[in-house]
Amino acid sequence: MTRLSALMTSQNPDTAGMIEKDMRNDGLKSSKILLLSALTLTNGFLVSCSLFDKKPPAHTRMAQITKQKVFFANSDAVWRAAHNVIKYPIAVENQDNGVMETEYIKGIDGWLAPGEQRSPSSGIRYKLTLTFAKGKADGRDSTRVTIDKKMEILRDFFSEPETMETDGLEEKIIFYRIERELVIADALKRAN
Repeated sequence: MTRLSALMTSQNPDTAGMIEKDMRNDGLKSSKILLLSALTLTNGFLVSCSLFDKKPPAHTRMAQITKQKVFFANSDAVWRAAHNVIKYPIAVENQDNGVMETEYIKGIDGWLAPGEQRSPSSGIRYKLTLTFAKGKADGRDSTRVTIDKKMEILRDFFSEPETMETDGLEEKIIFYRIERELVIADALKRAN
């Protein structure tokens, strides 16, 4: 027994027992508070660490991969090939900055995936932005092309357009066509 409870026992035995019980309860409460605090801090630490360790979902990573391609040719040849491939009206064209952007294309006038029977909604519109970056890879000229397809759907006249995800097929087709244009230009150059 503590000194306080011994003093109280001499005066009133019931009071001493209650004081000792209260002191034990206070000790348990403080232990519980410390334990809960430690668990909360540990949980917060683990959650914050796991936020940085997460990899983006697979579809996000695939979208990033399909948006870029490196061509082993100088930037002028890649620019010309892209210009031959893009059949939409061009809104912005700046070869010095390496940017080519189309005007908005209505979904019904735009690209239709192979095997698709119905035409897209008339409320869908999109534009393509091609970005060219010069570089060197393995000691030869290279150009990285990034295609950003910004798709929107207009629900009605008053609401803001909602963004949509692209399936990435048109971007792959454009990359393929640019590559074919470069192969043909290279073959013609060697033939002459």
